[in-house]
Amino acid sequence: MKRALQLTAIALTALVLLATVALIVIEPGWAKSEQRAPKDTFLYGSVGVELMPLPVLQVMPDLFPERFQPAGAAAGDWIDQFGFVRGKPGVNEGLPIGLMVSNYRAKSGDPSPTRWVGFSCGLCHTAIIQTDEQDPGVVVVGMGNHSLDLFAWLEAVQGSLLDEERLTVDTISRAYEARFKKPLGAVERLMVKLSLDAARADLQSHLPGWDAPHEAAKLRVPRYLTNGPSRTQAFRELVRFFMNRPASEDRAHSKLPSIFLQRNRDWAQADGSVSDPTTRSVFAVLAAGATPENLVVPGIRGNLQQVVDLTLHLQGPRYADVFPKHPIDPAKAERGRNVYMRYCNDCHGAPGPDGTWQRGRLQGQVMSVEAIGTDPERVGFRYYEQLIPAVYDAIPDGHPFKPRRDTLRSTGGYVNAPLESVFTRVPYLHNGSVLTLAELINRVPRREVFYRGRNFYDPVAVGLKSPEQPDSRHYYLFDTRVRGNSNRGHAYPWAYQGPGWDPVALDDLLEYLKTL
Repeated sequence: MKRALQLTAIALTALVLLATVALIVIEPGWAKSEQRAPKDTFLYGSVGVELMPLPVLQVMPDLFPERFQPAGAAAGDWIDQFGFVRGKPGVNEGLPIGLMVSNYRAKSGDPSPTRWVGFSCGLCHTAIIQTDEQDPGVVVVGMGNHSLDLFAWLEAVQGSLLDEERLTVDTISRAYEARFKKPLGAVERLMVKLSLDAARADLQSHLPGWDAPHEAAKLRVPRYLTNGPSRTQAFRELVRFFMNRPASEDRAHSKLPSIFLQRNRDWAQADGSVSDPTTRSVFAVLAAGATPENLVVPGIRGNLQQVVDLTLHLQGPRYADVFPKHPIDPAKAERGRNVYMRYCNDCHGAPGPDGTWQRGRLQGQVMSVEAIGTDPERVGFRYYEQLIPAVYDAIPDGHPFKPRRDTLRSTGGYVNAPLESVFTRVPYLHNGSVLTLAELINRVPRREVFYRGRNFYDPVAVGLKSPEQPDSRHYYLFDTRVRGNSNRGHAYPWAYQGPGWDPVALDDLLEYLKTL
């Protein structure tokens, strides 16, 4: 009996060793680097922001309809209600653009035998332009998504993850089989279990400082979620992750920007705080949930650098191609160019005869908040001075994405930047508080309140339409009198109906801006 037990123990040990060796050999093959064209990497490549195993995301809206369809089933599925850009049928598991699939585990980047879903760069920087319900729309890669209500969606996800009764391996398995008519495999069940445990432990550890996610009824209410569609609080997340502070006072709202021709920019951030476009992208993915650890994984690291290189040369669309039914008046545009060169060129520059951007005299310089008059929260929130050093210190020396310290700074203002494809930069100003170019140049008064959501595009005023009353499509009340939402400032060429105000010249200027 003793010898039999010894032989059994030896056999079990040998099996464990064989299994370990097999795992070591097999594991690297779970997450092979994929060779994609740069634009496909932008849309579908991992940049280290994995969230959960794919089956969990696929059935979570079925298990929590009140969270993922807060306006009710009649208002559309979660893709519509949170403003994602719908993907093509049969592509990328049917997920919306910007939700990618990989075999990397969240945070560590370790290979996974099951597929995970997470964010690609296309999530925030791909949009669809539609003028009305009948318009099929034009999808623009590189344009800030003016409909995406990202923070509300994340609150729905986090609230679902914390529900340990309704979200279990068994409920996920049953919902998966009901949807796909096949059972969830044993390995997938194991990975789902491990991921749920890890995500819950991480969320619960932060609840005392960060607070619990809001319930479904509050996901569209500005009082509780101050961002709304097309805006983030990236600084809030960086403060949480790298300073271990709740950032509850942060109102440094930033719109999701268009990112065309980044080679023309001296400073990659709107406030001129980060000059290197690679560092800007690294900070963006860190705010979204990537880690210094997983950014060194070759596949993830290569994807991120490929995306950065793409944005250096990515051409934006032409107004004339997107809106062929609204031809530009050449005579008005030429007169408008004269207005632009007199009042706008110094700060923003303009296209030269060969189409390349010609620098303005003040392009790349920072305008103080006092000088430009726009909302100050982005450059004056509580941790503004400490945040960049904290993130810098969190990236280890020798890390491939460790920035040079002289490429980072605090400015207290906003940088003068070029205006390529300016019609795609809706809504306008850094905090998204102005809906149209006609309002921004003060041809018409700026709206004090309006409704955001999946807004249609107004080719005449060059911006977003807003109804007089909210509906399931336009649900978020944007009040410019609220802290962080100010639409004041940038009174160029003239303040509305102020000294020198010339509505004819402004009509011409608006026509010229369509050509940029």
